[in-house]
Amino acid sequence: MRQKSPYFLFLMLCFSLNTFLNAQTENDSLAKYSYEELHALIDSTKYDKQELSKLYTEEYLKRAKLDGNEIKISRGYFYLTYYYYDKNILLGLKYADSIIDTCKDCRHNKYPALGYYFKGYFYSLDGLTNTLALNNFLKALKVLSKNRNVELELDTRNAIISIQGNWSANEETLDFIKEDLEFLITNKENIQDFKIKYLYALGNLCKGYIKNKKYNESLKISKQGIQESLIFKDTLESYDFTSLAGQTQYYLGNYQAAIDSSLKVLPHLIKIDDRDLVMEYYYLAKSYNKLKQPEKAQFHFLKTDSIYQATKDIFPEMRNVYEHIIEYYKSKNDVENQIKYYDRLIETDKIIDSTYTYVTETVNKKFDTPQAIAERARLLEEAQAKENSWKYRFGAISGILLIILGILIAAFRRQKYYKKRFENLMNVEQPQNTPKKSAEALEARKTQTKEIDVPQEIVENILTQLQKFEASQKFTKQISLADLAKKLKTNPKYLSKVINGHYEKNFSSYMNELRIEYVISKLKTDSKFRNYTIKAIGKEAGFGNTESFSKAFHKITGIKPSYFINQLQKRLESKD
Repeated sequence: MRQKSPYFLFLMLCFSLNTFLNAQTENDSLAKYSYEELHALIDSTKYDKQELSKLYTEEYLKRAKLDGNEIKISRGYFYLTYYYYDKNILLGLKYADSIIDTCKDCRHNKYPALGYYFKGYFYSLDGLTNTLALNNFLKALKVLSKNRNVELELDTRNAIISIQGNWSANEETLDFIKEDLEFLITNKENIQDFKIKYLYALGNLCKGYIKNKKYNESLKISKQGIQESLIFKDTLESYDFTSLAGQTQYYLGNYQAAIDSSLKVLPHLIKIDDRDLVMEYYYLAKSYNKLKQPEKAQFHFLKTDSIYQATKDIFPEMRNVYEHIIEYYKSKNDVENQIKYYDRLIETDKIIDSTYTYVTETVNKKFDTPQAIAERARLLEEAQAKENSWKYRFGAISGILLIILGILIAAFRRQKYYKKRFENLMNVEQPQNTPKKSAEALEARKTQTKEIDVPQEIVENILTQLQKFEASQKFTKQISLADLAKKLKTNPKYLSKVINGHYEKNFSSYMNELRIEYVISKLKTDSKFRNYTIKAIGKEAGFGNTESFSKAFHKITGIKPSYFINQLQKRLESKD
């Protein structure tokens, strides 16, 4: 064996010493912070500087262990659990267990309840171990019954409803949903964002009534939800209740009314929520099928399947989707597509039966799995009798390769699209939310004014006032069409017509675009603003809640606000 040279050994010694001194310096720099300061640092870095947040957490936990403080140790494990919640399920479960082990006898309003809550959360991911998830959520609820924490108890109740309510239909689940709503109303003074959580709970109740076939009650609640959403000025939630009303109309046999509801909601769901979107396509397909319009029904069943194939977010009605698709191809004598969708039906059945075994008791199966497998085999035999074996195999392999290639291309295009949207936003210098001012557009102004049936003088005055309103940035406050019309000394009808005619958008879209432009501009120029949470950014821009802000940002820009902020941060750091 060759001996290492003295020079090499000297270099290794220097490197080791430098590493040790750097680590010691880092530890010394963190030692100056109190528990409260470390808590504040962890909280301020947990979204955009997560590795730094983890460093603060490890210091916090190390100090808590030296002090032997069970609550602070549990809090340190909670910080680590939160750090791993979207990175590593096994490590997340490990630290959730550590919370429980450390503080199992604590009389505290967060610990060990948070340990059980996060174990339930990790087990519920992808729906793979819902029994374990449910057991842990119930344990959290039991602990909270002794050590009250209203916010955490509400979150735990909603998690239980999410598991039970989406997949089972029984009076016990419905009673639990009602109890959750009553709990929410009773504790409204102690709950942040009460209006949002109230509408969410009301939506759960409506879904519960639909699952339990109490359609008159669900129709009543859906109408109540629409009215209260509009009172709370939450347009997006009103669409959710409109969707639930449409589902109820389907089960009541009012198929055209169900279609009308879905078509009203559909434009507002594109690129926002795949789960809600897939349900709209499903009920459109079912309604068209009932109205004896098989082509339209098949189109929407295939749309439902395409979203499921992209997201793999399973729901029990997917079996019914494949049954209808197969029946359609049977009527067309299309053997190849029958085989394709028998494969998908069999695959879906395995997932449902293994992960949600109780679903098989409530979903009416048209084809049992053995029957589906036998039918698929029969069709394969017929297909093989018509074609040579090698051609069929070649086609199957080609199809698989094309699917894989398609998935890879789709993923590449998606990333390219996101980057392009980001670059477009970075290159925009002037606000885009203005009336068209091209020469052609200015010449058409008078014609356009006649079309919207508003006197030219009033139109010009409103447009001038709107420019002042935009410059004042008063759109960052909650303001309705009637409020703005009053400020501009005009009437809502005229204002709405001018915005629709000259900005080519409705009032809600006009306001949202102003706010999103404001957010993008401020994120580019204000370093403090970039450190705000998504919730705080949305609130400052005038949005009522985080969800409405995120949906509006994605709809207008094509990317999520978190993606834009991360890319912007990287861009600025690279310049430094």
